[in-house]
Amino acid sequence: MDHRDTPAQGPACSVDLSHRVRAHCPVGRGPEAVVVDPGRRRAYVACSRGDEVVALDLDRAAPVWRAAVGREPIPVVLDLPTRRVFSADARSDTVTVLDADTGARVAQLPVGCYPAGLGHHPGLRRVFCGNTADGTVTAIDADHLEIVGTVRAELGAGSIAVDTVRDRAYCANFMAGSVTVFDAATLRPLERIAVREGPCKAVADPAAGHLYVASSLHGTVSRIPLDGGAVLDELPVERAPVGMCGDETGGRLYVCNRGAGTVSVLDTRAGRETHRVTVGNAPGDCALDPVSGTLLVSNAGSGTVTFVHRPWLPGPTQPAVHPLVGRALPDFALPDLRGGRIRTSREWAEKKYVINFFASW
Repeated sequence: MDHRDTPAQGPACSVDLSHRVRAHCPVGRGPEAVVVDPGRRRAYVACSRGDEVVALDLDRAAPVWRAAVGREPIPVVLDLPTRRVFSADARSDTVTVLDADTGARVAQLPVGCYPAGLGHHPGLRRVFCGNTADGTVTAIDADHLEIVGTVRAELGAGSIAVDTVRDRAYCANFMAGSVTVFDAATLRPLERIAVREGPCKAVADPAAGHLYVASSLHGTVSRIPLDGGAVLDELPVERAPVGMCGDETGGRLYVCNRGAGTVSVLDTRAGRETHRVTVGNAPGDCALDPVSGTLLVSNAGSGTVTFVHRPWLPGPTQPAVHPLVGRALPDFALPDLRGGRIRTSREWAEKKYVINFFASW
């Protein structure tokens, strides 16, 4: 990749063509999913801890409106024909529908237990909701806002990818370590695909004919043929990948590594990671603005959305590892929280021990 540019006049000069973080926009508590409307220059973010959806101005990187939804909204999708935003509210067992321009509530629909994933097929006028605790998918008519059917998936049903070319939908089942494939028009189940444990996000690339599944517990992204079959291969990323999006060309995949505060940029044609982008704390999901060439990353731990310009290009070299990493543990003495007994580092010298962090991000 050439990182030099030559102006029409004067000597050659070095120009920084690498990615650049434009802004860290505060949005609210626990931002998770984000979706972009490039035509209206808007983005919509589900803030899970604030029980609201926030609309952002893409050019100013600033909030436009906030709208209350149900409890703990995690995913969000945008239906352009009706100008409606759909959020799945995990702890309310509802899908809330908002006017995308004003934030006014249009409807609130009851679905299954703990809805944590949404998929969208604009051609069939369907919105699909993955109900994690029920192991089902609820199909919603995007125009009439009515429930049109239910698909039996497996425990942990969440993220739903839709192949609008083949009219198939793919539901990632977190607890079951599988993907349920069903016909998006008839809602007929087609097959079950086994994947790594903890699949958090599924993204379809109809042009390339592949489905990508991020497995948070293994730090990998699996590639699966959309026409059916088992996992073709896996790409390693950083800790706890939970969100993902692809570009319009189908050549790149952006993976949000929740446990590392980074986004892995994958070259899907070459089958490798090209570089990583440092963002905020606990990134949950991402979306591309094709007009400005900006990647929006929602950071659940920072309460921000990071705007990354030209994310497909490597950035500056990462700082060196802290000098204390890898060195021996220094001596210390501290009181035990139970009883106040003084404990010292010598008690653990030359011993093996396990430190257990649950959901460490």
